[in-house]
Amino acid sequence: MGDAWGEFRREVFGEPYLVWHEGADIGALIAEHERKPERAERMLRAGVGDHDHVAVESLGALARLGRAPSDAAALLRSALPSARGTFRVRTAQVLCELTGTDEYVSEVAAVLEGFEHWGERIDAAMALPALPITPRSVAALHRGMLDQEYLVRYHSANGLLGLAGQRPDIAAHSGFAQLTGENPAAWRAIADELLGAFATRTAGVYGDRASFAVELGPADYAAPHHRAARLYLAGTRLSGADRPHVPTLRNIGVHTTHPDRPANYPNLRTTLEHLGFADLPESVTLDEDTTAATLAAVTSALDFDIDVSRWRATDILIGDRSRLALEIGPADPDGSQLRTCTLWLDGAIATPFDNTAYVPQFANSLRVHAARYRSRQLQDFAQWDPTTDDLAAELHRDGTLQYRLISRIDGVGDREGAVRLRIREIVAVLEKAADVLTGT
Repeated sequence: MGDAWGEFRREVFGEPYLVWHEGADIGALIAEHERKPERAERMLRAGVGDHDHVAVESLGALARLGRAPSDAAALLRSALPSARGTFRVRTAQVLCELTGTDEYVSEVAAVLEGFEHWGERIDAAMALPALPITPRSVAALHRGMLDQEYLVRYHSANGLLGLAGQRPDIAAHSGFAQLTGENPAAWRAIADELLGAFATRTAGVYGDRASFAVELGPADYAAPHHRAARLYLAGTRLSGADRPHVPTLRNIGVHTTHPDRPANYPNLRTTLEHLGFADLPESVTLDEDTTAATLAAVTSALDFDIDVSRWRATDILIGDRSRLALEIGPADPDGSQLRTCTLWLDGAIATPFDNTAYVPQFANSLRVHAARYRSRQLQDFAQWDPTTDDLAAELHRDGTLQYRLISRIDGVGDREGAVRLRIREIVAVLEKAADVLTGT
């Protein structure tokens, strides 16, 4: 901690131990800002530079009063690439407030998912329920319920309960004993149960059964490729599978609302027949805008739940997440060539924006690169397919992997690091993953 910021921090907030134990008295900072605004702002900038979460919390408090510096958001964005732990959590929280967007929620989720100190993972678990709900935040809280540290599981459970609209107190829940025990299978059972409570969020009727409607049942995040759904036209339920294929169901809107074809009944009828629905009425008059809105709402609901399933995928783990690992989601029983493949590197998700792989290409790339690494041809690492486009990495002969996680958030730079791996370790992970993906 820099001398100037350290002295100011002690002067305004008191002894560091008391600040850690009881939290910072933000009111004292606000009073100081009223007396000497220029000095306070200068010191807060120094505190952000020192990666002190108290400085970020202070900026957030000033922002809520409309008194934060005009460049506060830019200042915090510039700090994110090297931010860790609680500082990263608080920076993302305040940026969510300042910008009104949910793009920083994944920064908080990354702390809960990762391998930093358990106290910092708790801070992330407690922060997520107060932020905009995203698929990544829901999945991170689910993963937090599988954490080795009991208090991380406890606060993650409270967060998931709150998101599901229930009383956020796992101690009053019937599954509390499961969560406090030492059996990971029991942790997963209660985590899946709480996630199941959230799965009703997008269930319901979209549209009007008297004209056109889609009735969705609850999502199944553990088996996401099929979902209970009913389709209605002119008050008649269409015959077809009770649990249609989710990607097919999602694409009804894609096929029906093509820019060159208005969403009228002939287009919709052709699309539904092509997708296997039967007993369609001969003629129905549909409002174009209403039908398009219904299809858009269904697509949005399905996309949210598909993304929750992608980010919670822990079906098969190959390797060590704190070093190098691939986490592979469940296969689509209808034989889709897409599958969730989350790459972990140095204790963090290295596919933070896209963890869906095209299986034929991805598996082939893994095998080809494993063979090259075994023969000590150590070219650029992880150039496997578009799934890893957000990672730039170079593998050196001593096993040091220097990497850069490329940011897609405006004003936020890339995150860099290095991890020491064994070549045989890399080869083993890649070959095992390729075998799983191809069923060999």
